Amino acid sequence: MKILDRFVLKSFFRPFLITFFVMVLFLLMQFVWKYIDDLVGRGVEWYYIAELLFYTSATLVPMALPLAVLLSSIMVLGTLGENYEMAALKSSGLSLVRVMRPLFGFVLVLACAAFLFSNYVIPIANLHSENLRRNISNKKPALSIRPGIFYTGIDGYSIKVADKYGPDQNLLDEILIYDHTQNNGNMKVIIADSGKMKVTDDEQFLEITLYDGHSYEDMVPKKRKDRDNKPFIRSDFRESLIRFNLSDFQGDDLRKTGRKEYDMLSVIQLNEVVDSLQENLTTLQNEFAQQMIDRYGERELYQTPESPDNIEKIELDTAAALARLDENLIDNFDKTERSRILQNSLRIVRGNRAYFTNASAQYNWRKIVITRHVLEWQKKFSSSFSVIVLFFIGAPLGAIIRKGGMGMPVVVSVFIFIVHHVTNFSFEKLGRFMLWTPFEAMWTANLILLPIGLWLTYKSATDSVIFNMELYMKPFQKIYKFFEGRFKKQSP
Repeated sequence: MKILDRFVLKSFFRPFLITFFVMVLFLLMQFVWKYIDDLVGRGVEWYYIAELLFYTSATLVPMALPLAVLLSSIMVLGTLGENYEMAALKSSGLSLVRVMRPLFGFVLVLACAAFLFSNYVIPIANLHSENLRRNISNKKPALSIRPGIFYTGIDGYSIKVADKYGPDQNLLDEILIYDHTQNNGNMKVIIADSGKMKVTDDEQFLEITLYDGHSYEDMVPKKRKDRDNKPFIRSDFRESLIRFNLSDFQGDDLRKTGRKEYDMLSVIQLNEVVDSLQENLTTLQNEFAQQMIDRYGERELYQTPESPDNIEKIELDTAAALARLDENLIDNFDKTERSRILQNSLRIVRGNRAYFTNASAQYNWRKIVITRHVLEWQKKFSSSFSVIVLFFIGAPLGAIIRKGGMGMPVVVSVFIFIVHHVTNFSFEKLGRFMLWTPFEAMWTANLILLPIGLWLTYKSATDSVIFNMELYMKPFQKIYKFFEGRFKKQSP
């Protein structure tokens, strides 16, 4: 390795490490601020919190890495230009592309490492981070009940309160409890003006004492004719005690894992899941199509018409039957039968519409799930490629602005990163709603910025003036002078 390559890499390596760890720490503090209520006051040992922060910091690497490359490349090339070292290198016959070559090699290796990290480390980190956070937040469910938000952490119940107050935040106002413990769904609702919440001494039960309330419970009669009346039981109370079992929240193993989401899978696993989901969707669609054919398809009048005479007879009989029918089919029946026919038709149509609506909603939901997995597959490649894209923007910009340190480079890099992040996030949402294909959603931001980076590299390598406003005003000045001359000639 030549002296120039070692010098450039050494100048790049120090600000890169500092910027990378600062950005990870900054994003980690944002995570802590977001989930502070789920982590504080749960009685959890400190090493669980430390483990959660460790796994979370690993999940933040794909976002911190491109910004670190962008900022460090602007700082390095800006410092070389500010200290006239870039001018000395160019005077000795070295171009900007030659100076950027060792940095490009390092960034290329870094992009490959970022992909391997996203493919093998990020899924494990997401799995442990999400399960640790969920298990810690469920450690004391009384603290998770927040005003104005339905809490569904207790199996079989949905609890909502308007306000929490008191020294221990155990006094409640306007309590609404949905009871889903019955197999028939939401059959019971409890409403109370106020209440008091506490956990038993053995921490096995959560007790909520309700004051001045009433409950509604739907009844399912045994006789079918009584079900249309929709009977229910209402009961009023001055004081009532409801007890929730917390045995599921008292497990000592906070590292127990649940089911895997799409962001917890590698590329190979995502391919397998997508193939399986697509196969299931195709099977359901084929079964639905076959059901429609069996129900509404053409039916043969005879199973096996063997002779042409038989076919001709069928055609003649059909033509004669149609000739006897009125144009309005309902007029071919008695008045007593018309009402029954119309009611049966409406019932069939409504049933079919509900069946089609449910089937369409199910197919759309399955397509959304498949799209989420494909988006995650594309994201592993696009996020790694963004490291190269932002390098080609940061390096020539540093050579153009010729400012090192933490001043102008920080402002420029943060602005560019915000533009890249916002556009990438917006396009990803378009992909989630299936308005764009997964490839378009995850690669459009990179494909927009990559030509800009190559153009900046070309302009910087050829010493073209970019930020000189007079250069961009010259065409407008020529147009202004042209019309000014025409106006002077026409004036007396």
